[in-house]
Amino acid sequence: MPEERSRRQALEKIDPWRLRVEGLDRELSLHELGRALFHLAQRRGFRSNRKTDGGADDESGKIKSAAASVRDAMGEAGARTLGEFLARPRLRDPAKQHDHPVRARLVGSGAKAAYEFYPTREMILNEFDRIWASQKYLHGGTLDDAARDELRDILAYQRNLKPQSVGKCALEPDKQRAPRALPTVQRFRIYQEINHLRYRLPGQAEAELTLEQRDLLVQRALGAGQLKFDTIRTALKLPADTHINFESQQRKHLDGDKTGAVMASKKYWGKTWRDLDLDIQTEVIERLLSEEDEERLVSWLAGHHQLTDDTARAVSNAILPDGHGALCRRATEKILAALKDGIVTYDQAVLLAGYASHSQLDFDGEVFDRKLPYYGEVLERHVAFGSGEPADPVEVRLGKIANPTVHVALNQIRHVVNGLIKRFGPPAEIVVEVARDLPLSAQGRRDLEREQKTNREANDLRRAELARLNQRDSYDNRLRLRLWEELNPDDPLGRRCPYTGTQISLQRLFDAEVEVEHILPLSRTLDDSPGNKTLSMLGANRIKGQQTPYEAFSDSPENYVWEDIAARGATLPGNKAWRFGPDAMHRFDNEERDFLARQLTDTRYIARLARTYLLHTGADVWVTPGRLTSDLRWAWGLNSLLAGHNEEEAAAAAKNRDDHRHHVIDAIVIALTDRSLLGRVARAAGQAEERLDNRYLADLAAPWPDFRAHVRDVLENLVVSHKKDHGVQGALHNDTAYGVVEAGEKGGPSLVVHRVPLESLTSAKKVQAIRDDYTREYLLMETDGLSGKDFTTALLAAGKSMQPPLRKVRICETISVNPITDAEGTVYKAYKRDSNYCYDIFSNEKGRWDGVIISSFDANQPGFRPNAKTGRNGQALIMRLRINDMLAIEEDSKRRIMRVVKLSKGKITLAEHFEGGSLKNRDAEDGDPFNYRTLAPSGLRLIRARTVHVDPSGRLFDPGPPS
Repeated sequence: MPEERSRRQALEKIDPWRLRVEGLDRELSLHELGRALFHLAQRRGFRSNRKTDGGADDESGKIKSAAASVRDAMGEAGARTLGEFLARPRLRDPAKQHDHPVRARLVGSGAKAAYEFYPTREMILNEFDRIWASQKYLHGGTLDDAARDELRDILAYQRNLKPQSVGKCALEPDKQRAPRALPTVQRFRIYQEINHLRYRLPGQAEAELTLEQRDLLVQRALGAGQLKFDTIRTALKLPADTHINFESQQRKHLDGDKTGAVMASKKYWGKTWRDLDLDIQTEVIERLLSEEDEERLVSWLAGHHQLTDDTARAVSNAILPDGHGALCRRATEKILAALKDGIVTYDQAVLLAGYASHSQLDFDGEVFDRKLPYYGEVLERHVAFGSGEPADPVEVRLGKIANPTVHVALNQIRHVVNGLIKRFGPPAEIVVEVARDLPLSAQGRRDLEREQKTNREANDLRRAELARLNQRDSYDNRLRLRLWEELNPDDPLGRRCPYTGTQISLQRLFDAEVEVEHILPLSRTLDDSPGNKTLSMLGANRIKGQQTPYEAFSDSPENYVWEDIAARGATLPGNKAWRFGPDAMHRFDNEERDFLARQLTDTRYIARLARTYLLHTGADVWVTPGRLTSDLRWAWGLNSLLAGHNEEEAAAAAKNRDDHRHHVIDAIVIALTDRSLLGRVARAAGQAEERLDNRYLADLAAPWPDFRAHVRDVLENLVVSHKKDHGVQGALHNDTAYGVVEAGEKGGPSLVVHRVPLESLTSAKKVQAIRDDYTREYLLMETDGLSGKDFTTALLAAGKSMQPPLRKVRICETISVNPITDAEGTVYKAYKRDSNYCYDIFSNEKGRWDGVIISSFDANQPGFRPNAKTGRNGQALIMRLRINDMLAIEEDSKRRIMRVVKLSKGKITLAEHFEGGSLKNRDAEDGDPFNYRTLAPSGLRLIRARTVHVDPSGRLFDPGPPS
């Protein structure tokens, strides 16, 4: 760039499109050449990555289709470069250059949405090469190859994909799990399933396969994608009424060699695939799984395996089985060899391959009688991605379990158990409740199979649809189809992104621009169930981030209208629609968490790992089904203890989930449930037409006399422990950046401006907020007297008629913001304030308790100390209150323990420690005795409030009332 500012400014005014065209034929000054190359680098074009763009027929995708159209149009126009093609109409008629867009934009909606053009990285690099070659010749050697190579590398550069985390091998935890698509992994699964296969002729005992029968079925499975049970009966010459153990109403076949079935099809490699050695097959599959560049892969396939270019390109797009197995390649191969040698089961093959049993691998006998260590130290083969650096914190050094629910649960188990060990010493027995049912009765099995059949049929339809669409049959893709169907069960054409309203067609469903997103943020809910997922356009998902729909879009940010979003959210299934409400997170935190379907699966996994973890205390650890706990709680009349009833007649009361102490009742029941009782109830349940008919427990005696009264005394005297988080991390502010027109006085509301899409202005009142006088008056004139759709149509038409066409406008509003300053202290933008971090309570100059709110934004400023004893202005703090902090108060000569649930200016909202459920809704309901307790800082002094601590084992530490 020129050193003089005036020359730099003059250079900036030169149309770079003209320089890109003229650079092909005339000598540009070096500064002009730099201007042209800088313009090239601004929009470097799309570069395909086959690991993210492959699989489906990408050539028919919107981007590749648009790119192909650009290439064809360039050829028809005789344009040598992309720049020449795009610049010609602009240079011919500069006054109408806005009629010839140069940015790739999606036009249209729904199935008709498409890009008018889409430049590729190859086009940009081709233009660079042509300009450079021309200028090198015209400059007579001034431009050297080293500079060319450096600049071209910058243009061509694309950051590699972040490697996908792969879990550790269950048997060799220092190695990664092997991809399911590998031929050895396919064989491993086939041998394992067929070795476990049993059949039973009518009236005869179940029989195992002979070695000859096993090998026959293996060969059939290796030669096809699936092995039907009817085919098995035919191959083994068994009667048609022979029952095979894996067969059910829902399962009609075993999976065969799914990788081989894909590769041996005419569409890809062809039947010669099955003639290749296993090592060669493995080499090809590994290359297909790892190579990101399609051209390199095609060249390798053609060169090493003598495939035609068309066949090599087809193979490069083969849709292989997704995911990873449980074992690494080495363990897979060793166990596969044992499975082949004889008809042995998997657990036997593990031992024959030289590995210890799974239970031995999980528990090595080491006992920690003082306290449990971090779970990663004793569950080594279940954790992953540790740094191995001795100086790192233990969680970072050893790694952790990828499932966040399990990670949090095991850490909480450690805190509770270690607290109990410290108080009472090592336990003799620990019972873990797991959310799983007792053995089903015949009717229960029929009901379950009917439900499973319905689900399986729906999945089979989705699999068929995926095959028709040439999409991978994976859980994620089936989930996409399921979520797509939920958007509008009756009308596929009405299936739209809940946030943008963009139609999501079946053809568009698997594009990268459509994502599966968590309605309530995963980071805040740990809810990864389908009930917390929907489909979203990529841009909307990026804007939403780690927010609820209401938090992200209630202000109707640019391109979004909250009223429309809320209306679309309301049409989703009931278990999703409520998540679009303003109180979604409150409802989740206090009510819905107990009902999440996710917990059923997670808790089973947690229970298995918890048992293994807890064995290291030296205790006898076992697991009880949650259903039995529920029935015993009912049988012993414990539900009514938290329902406001104290009489035995109230035994039929339902479990009160609005009171956190229901978990204590569960714990008491679990502690009193021994194996003999479990066995009796399980046997009774297996004989009943209904699972766990309550008649079998009606006469069950209480564990001891006055048992119910004793439990009531425990409930009345315990204090619920709430997990606190005093970290300052949190939402600092709204995402939208505002320009400050007029700063508010003393931190008050400011007049700010920000840009919004024109279509978001749905009324004349909103148009009035436009900052530019001419634009505002013109749009008001063009829409005068209109409303609804007519208003929006006229508004957009008026914007389109302007030069240049108007897509966005700047609007003004008055709100409270956090100003952002530069190094000189000048405010250059601002953000709308979001959450509060704490409430500082201090004694003012009059001796009265006063307070000040500290926002999350302020708490994250340099110099802020979360555990300071003094406030921002130097006052000695009486207390610093955060959400979930506990207070003791004195009322009617009694001590009550309260929890901080909300903080706002002048208001500290409390609830008694045991209160649960949706507190906001309960507070609003006339029939619910619960009400928030809201106080000003001065009110806290009147009730002698002080902060108290409740440890994970339930001990209360109270310093006593303030003097």
